Amino acid sequence: MRNRMVVVLASALGILALSAGSVLAVNPPGNNGTVKVDGLTFADTPNNEPHVGCMFRIKFFGYDEGDLNATATFKLIPPTGQGVLLTDSTFIGEDPAGGGKDLDAALNVNLSGPIAASGVSPQPHQGFHIKLIVHAEGSRGADVKHKTFWVRGCACVCGGTH
Repeated sequence: MRNRMVVVLASALGILALSAGSVLAVNPPGNNGTVKVDGLTFADTPNNEPHVGCMFRIKFFGYDEGDLNATATFKLIPPTGQGVLLTDSTFIGEDPAGGGKDLDAALNVNLSGPIAASGVSPQPHQGFHIKLIVHAEGSRGADVKHKTFWVRGCACVCGGTH
C-alpha cells in the first residue's frame, strides 16, 4: 500500500511539473520577443520581407505584458551610406508573451523624407541598405534586436525615384 501511495504521489508531482513547465514555456521571462519587417500589403503573419518599399511596418511578436515600449532606430549602412535616418517608438506590452505568432504591436514607417534628406544615392539594383536596431523594455539581459533589409521606391536627391 505504501509503495502504491509513493507511485501515485510521484505521478501527481510529475503532472504538476509538466503543467508548470508548459505555463513557463508560454510566458518565459526575458528577451523573448521577435521583430519582423513587413512590406505593403500588410499582413499579421510573422515573416520577414528583406526587400520593401519606402513605406513598411515593423511587427513585434511575443513580448511580455506591462508598461513596456520598444524604440526602433533605422540606419543607412554600406553600400548606400551611413547614419541614423529615423528613431521611433511603440507600446509592446499589451498582453502576456504568447510566442512567435502573438502580434503585440506594429510600427508604421515611411523613410521617404529621411532618405531624401540624407543626400545618398541608392545601390542601383537593391535600393537603400537599412539596419534596424530595436531596444525593447522589460528584457532581462540583452534588450536589442537587429534586422538588415533593403528599401526601394524612395525619392532621393540624386534625381528621381529608385
